[in-house]
Amino acid sequence: MVRTMKAGLVVAAAVAIAACGTTSFQSTWAAPDAGPLKLEEGTKIIAFFAANNTAKRRGLETALVNELNEHGLEGIPAYSIVPADVSKEAGKARSYIEKTGASYAIVMQVTGKSQQITGTPTMGGFYGGGWGGWGWGWGGGGTDIQTDTLVGVETQLYDLKTDKLVWAGQSQTMNPSKAESFARELIGAVGNELQKDGLVNPPKKS
Repeated sequence: MVRTMKAGLVVAAAVAIAACGTTSFQSTWAAPDAGPLKLEEGTKIIAFFAANNTAKRRGLETALVNELNEHGLEGIPAYSIVPADVSKEAGKARSYIEKTGASYAIVMQVTGKSQQITGTPTMGGFYGGGWGGWGWGWGGGGTDIQTDTLVGVETQLYDLKTDKLVWAGQSQTMNPSKAESFARELIGAVGNELQKDGLVNPPKKS
């Protein structure tokens, strides 16, 4: 009973985070034979963020793990179990992964960055002109220009017990800054999409 309630809280928290975040999914895919995931309290999930920069990879994986742990799961950063020289070789990496007893692996990688420029019209101030007060009115307005950075991320979720890809999605995050907030939004948005795709049951109403 406690495990079921905890799993429901994981989803509820993830959906709440995604609702107010800047991460959105453009497309998702779920394996036709994939049933509801067994995300119970203490479920081990390996977090892997593909990045050539070792320090950046460690920071992002640690942030992902911290977020998973906050929701009752047991996150394991891939860098802590798979040596860097074999991390890109699935065959060699598998033996290290199997020793952890993890049920799932979440794999993320940045697919691209782009800039989005938007303009917002602004109102001008009052100006004076004309004899006797004639000619008062609004001055000419301008445009506020804002440039946003959109970071695309591909997320894949593997069931390690069956050795199958069960879900994948393409997302965009606007102006990510710190690894912690980036990871929080990604995990939240993924949880939201997993519920939409029927892989995670919504929390039961009490």
